[in-house]
Amino acid sequence: MLIAQTLAYFAEHETQALTMVRDRLMALVDDKPALGQGQNLRSAHLLLGKYASQFNRALQKTLADEMGEELATILPSHLRPARPNANDDALSGMSLSLLDVGEVERVLLLDRIAQRFGARYESTLEPLTQRLSVLFGRDTSSIHDNPFQPLVLLRAFASAWDQCELDPQATVDLVQSLTPSSWLDLAPLYTELNETLVKAGVPAQRSMRIKHGNSAHAPLTPPSTGNSGSAPLQSRSAPLDAGESVRAGLAQGDGGQRSAWSTLDTAGRTVAAHARQFLQRLGFGARSNVNPQDPADADRDSEIPTRPHFAEASPALMGYLGSLQAGARAAAPQQWSEGQDLGGHNVLRQMRDRDEIRHAPELDRGTVDALAEVFDFVFADQAIPIQMKFIIGRLQIPVLKAAMIDRDFFLSDQHPARRLVDTLAGASVAWAPDKGEQDPLYQRIEHTVQRVLTEFEDDLSLFVDLLREFTEFLFESEQQAQVRVEPVAQQEHKGETWEHALEQADELIHERIQALSARQEVSPFLLPFLTTQWREVMARAWMDEATREANYAQAIKTMEQLIWSIQPKTTSEERRELVAILPDMVRHLNAGLDTIEWNGKPRATFTRRLISTHTLAIRLTQSMPLDTGSAALENREGQVALQQLDERRAARQFVALDTYDAQAQSFQRGMWFDVTIEQGTHIRSRLSWVSPMRTRLLFTNRDGFDAFVRSEREVAAMLRLGRMRLLDHEAIVGRALDKIMVGNDLQLAA
Repeated sequence: MLIAQTLAYFAEHETQALTMVRDRLMALVDDKPALGQGQNLRSAHLLLGKYASQFNRALQKTLADEMGEELATILPSHLRPARPNANDDALSGMSLSLLDVGEVERVLLLDRIAQRFGARYESTLEPLTQRLSVLFGRDTSSIHDNPFQPLVLLRAFASAWDQCELDPQATVDLVQSLTPSSWLDLAPLYTELNETLVKAGVPAQRSMRIKHGNSAHAPLTPPSTGNSGSAPLQSRSAPLDAGESVRAGLAQGDGGQRSAWSTLDTAGRTVAAHARQFLQRLGFGARSNVNPQDPADADRDSEIPTRPHFAEASPALMGYLGSLQAGARAAAPQQWSEGQDLGGHNVLRQMRDRDEIRHAPELDRGTVDALAEVFDFVFADQAIPIQMKFIIGRLQIPVLKAAMIDRDFFLSDQHPARRLVDTLAGASVAWAPDKGEQDPLYQRIEHTVQRVLTEFEDDLSLFVDLLREFTEFLFESEQQAQVRVEPVAQQEHKGETWEHALEQADELIHERIQALSARQEVSPFLLPFLTTQWREVMARAWMDEATREANYAQAIKTMEQLIWSIQPKTTSEERRELVAILPDMVRHLNAGLDTIEWNGKPRATFTRRLISTHTLAIRLTQSMPLDTGSAALENREGQVALQQLDERRAARQFVALDTYDAQAQSFQRGMWFDVTIEQGTHIRSRLSWVSPMRTRLLFTNRDGFDAFVRSEREVAAMLRLGRMRLLDHEAIVGRALDKIMVGNDLQLAA
């Protein structure tokens, strides 16, 4: 009864709930989030509105499934459903470790979101939880005895989104947007469920209340004493940062290894080795990247080992760097040329032999060497245009000062200077040299760098302000591009839906033809009509979601009647039945053909042939043979129609995949590519939109122009032929630091 009440409550308020969620999504878009997040939020808003009925049906199903599964784990052992595998109990303690990293992150994400709801509804949720614990025979009260807790309901919401397959890439941002004030009010539901238990005579027993620290409405906190309590938390969170585990494992490598982009001389080897040793000493790999502003990250503060306090940078060295920055500020921008070696422009590598650096403390020298390696990586990145490398390269001195002021530059991707370098380098990939220096993106990057050179002294908040301004510029540019992309995306989405409808019709027609026995085989003249014209009629009926249920069922019924109607009628009852269904069948047949505008001589010829067949079926007990020429022509056309149907089905069922197909399947919105459209014509394009069924990938330039669409299979073919190359989209400083830790002579030689 409680489950039925919950389903009814959600069904009654489904429109209100989706409206609140969509309003929340648009409010987040208005806050100008990061580009990828903004795209995901807009996509979720659009799709929840367009496919509301489909989503609500899925939500009802997932709610029932999730509550049923939760109840099965709560019931006393003698009432639980039989397990399909006797080994399940033995594996239950390993269930979390058997999940992949993505599943673990999803579990923890939902748990964090559920904490918001648990805190909001604690006053109504707690009495319900107490009575359910009594109902299930528990000695203590626990949120885990409540199959209606927010965590279960939120899990159902996320599962419904997954089942609809609207936009998997937007799942995380959609779930993170959920708050108690922007979702269905659960207080009336919990009150109603509690009243049901009261009427059933279930007592509360409030004196037995025990509130668990790891419940869905209390934050997870490790024990405050001893190391043994924190170990399980560290173990559980370790898989969440794959890059972190790589860094930690490789941080113990040979200090003599060299980075893959260092020069072959002894000095290059020394700088790379010194940088690696410096990062190891600093604790690189022992600390996760944590955003103190994120409540989810704040919860993990206790899991992060305390780093030793490092001495401040040498005042003499900071003064020397200030004079260098003043000189760079006054110097005219350097000239560049295609193919120019930028190794000589790494001023950090050149200055390490100066007395000011050699006499500096070891920690400061290590900072110089590590940052020199980072900028070597920036200069070597083929995705960044050479003009942009010169501009970003002017940040070497101020970024070095920022890294000395706060050594977290190498440990946290939230360091203000590091975030600015990452963002400028990532944005520069979108600039094409043919745009020229008057391009708004070029000018904004140059303006941002110049402000750093001019204004930065020792206050890192300047980097924060510049990052915010630059991100707002990117967001506004993305909004303008999105306006141009959306009409093309909508048209392609409509085309994908049409193709899917045709696929549905093909499968149904093939199934019906195959189900007929040899004695009842479809007349050859009808096969081309079914696999061409009526296929399109069925597809159009399926396309209109509002009338799909009635019109699609009628199209199938008309096809069934049509196939039966042309069979010989051997009894008087069959002939009377045929006479009875013909008027309605013909009316629906004509209505369907009108929707596809199939008119003229072909339709008239088919109609005459159908009428003559029906006439003979009523008068004769078996078909009258056609003349040899007409029969041969119809048989040939029927065989061609069946062959074309089989070829269409076979093309869709081809599943032989290689690494290029797998790579194409992993592409997501926002990724950048170097593409060869025609021989000798190279363009840089962004994946601006992916259709829900991933049959269409829309590529454009930064402004949303020069659009072209390819299927996943076509993209895989372009990768295979070398006509498309994915540009690395990870943050450049993090990639550089990882390279420092894993570089070796074999990679360098290759």
